[in-house]
Formats: sequence, structure tokens, C-alpha cells
Amino acid sequence: MPFNLFAIASSSGNGNKTARFKLSKQVQDELTTYLKSQEQQFNDSIEKEIKFDGKYKPDQGEVLIIDHYDNADNLGQAIRNPLGIEEIEPSNEAFRAIKALFAGYVDADGKVVVLIQNFDKRKIISTDGLSIFHSANTYKKIDGMGITLDTKLSAILKGKTLIFHSFHALRQIFDFSAYYREATDQDINDFASQSTIKVADLADLVKISDSWIRRKISLIQQSRILETVPIRSILAVAKQFDIPLQTITEQGNERIVLPTKRADLKTILRFLDEDYFTSPISKTHYITNSKRIVKE
Repeated sequence: MPFNLFAIASSSGNGNKTARFKLSKQVQDELTTYLKSQEQQFNDSIEKEIKFDGKYKPDQGEVLIIDHYDNADNLGQAIRNPLGIEEIEPSNEAFRAIKALFAGYVDADGKVVVLIQNFDKRKIISTDGLSIFHSANTYKKIDGMGITLDTKLSAILKGKTLIFHSFHALRQIFDFSAYYREATDQDINDFASQSTIKVADLADLVKISDSWIRRKISLIQQSRILETVPIRSILAVAKQFDIPLQTITEQGNERIVLPTKRADLKTILRFLDEDYFTSPISKTHYITNSKRIVKE
């Protein structure tokens, strides 16, 4: 069956809405061939599947997977019943709300396979200004709205299994709050209130806490490293890596002083989340943005 093309767009309320592009038979056939080729390339690139945990950044040949993914946007229903999805309005406002494109099919086992591409405003062919295209040895004016599809897939949803390369790209489309957690303002307050942490200004810490900092605080809290590893041990390792970790003793408790500058704070949080390691062979010190336990 030829593919239908759908958009995932921001809605006026919370979450996303789904809309359908009305395609000519020729475009539909070419779209099907185009996306099937991308699906094949995506699958051929997979050498290893890694369970998503919010910590590991996949290398080439690796993909992240989430089993039992809660498909709140119900993309499969659009694939099964395309005519039940409203058509997208060909306007700048509607196209600028698009976060992703998708198409798909039902496989031989009755499982819906959804092919997903990220989308941004640069892919909009607008009627603003003068847009032209080359055809039959001459350039012609584009009279209507249009879009350009990407050259690769961002993810594939097979039934309830979501397969993807980049968490950063996918979080622009879907709500991953059930699978990946950033610290809330209350979480930051709880983190700063620990007997092992000293914060000069809690309000300022909340203010400078961007997405990266909130993620690190959440991961540090999950690891319970500040509860299970003595401050003296943490200081000793920090010295090995030349990490400027400062402490203060108050009422008999030694506490780690969190820097007030964002860049310095990130260095400390990266260290506490164990992003620094020593090569077992060369004994060289390294920093990594990907962690995965080799053996439990």
C-alpha cells in the first residue's frame, strides 16, 4: 500500500496533534519508495541495540531503544485509518507548528511500523517572498506552500518499540518524561538541602539550572553517590583529575561547595555524575559524555 504522509504539530493546548497531507497518487508512490529506502538504510546501520537510560550516547552502529513505549500521540491509529485524520492547512502558521513528519504501514504480523523524521522551519517552502524551482529547462514560481522531506529517518516505532539514534532529536517531538527525568525546582531544593552540599544562594542555583544541569542533578540523586561515598574519598578522586572541588566544614559536617558560575558548576556536576575516568591501560585521564556499565 502506498504511504500516507502525516505531521506531528504543536497544539494550542498541551501535547501534540496529528494532521494529514493530501497527496497526489504520483507523489504518494514516490514518497513510499523514498521512505522505504530510508527505512532500509536505518535498519542496515544498526549493529547493536542499547536500552535507553538517559545516560548513554550511542556510537556509530548503535541505536537506543525504548520497549513498551507509551505512544500518547497514537501514530499507529493514523497509519491504520488515515482518512480519520484531518488534513493540514497549507499556511505558514500551520507549517511552523510542525515538529515531525511520519508515514508507515502495517507489517505481515499486523504490527504498525511508523517511520519518523524531524522537521524544522528551514524545510518550509513558503509563499513569503519569491520562491522558484527548476523544471523543463527553466525556473518557475512556486505558487503554493510546500515542504522538503529530510534525507534520513530520525526514528522508527515498531509496535511499542521506539528505536532511535539521538535522544536530543527525539525529545523535540515526544514527551520523554516517563523515561528520562530532569530535576524540578523542588528536586534542586532537595539536592541543595543535603548535609553534603553547600549552596550560597538557592534561588540563583535554580535560575542558572538549564536542561543539562537539571539532568545531571537528577542522575546524581538517582545514583545516591553523595549518600554512599564519603566526602574524603570524593575529594581524593577529584585531586587525581585536577577538579577544583572545594569543601567547607559546618557543625562537624564536611560539605561540597557548589560554584555559583554555570560553567564551574557543570564541571563539578559532571565529576559527581562520574563522567571522568582513567584508562586501565595507559592510565590517561579522560572525560566522557556516554556511560554504560560493561558488566554488572
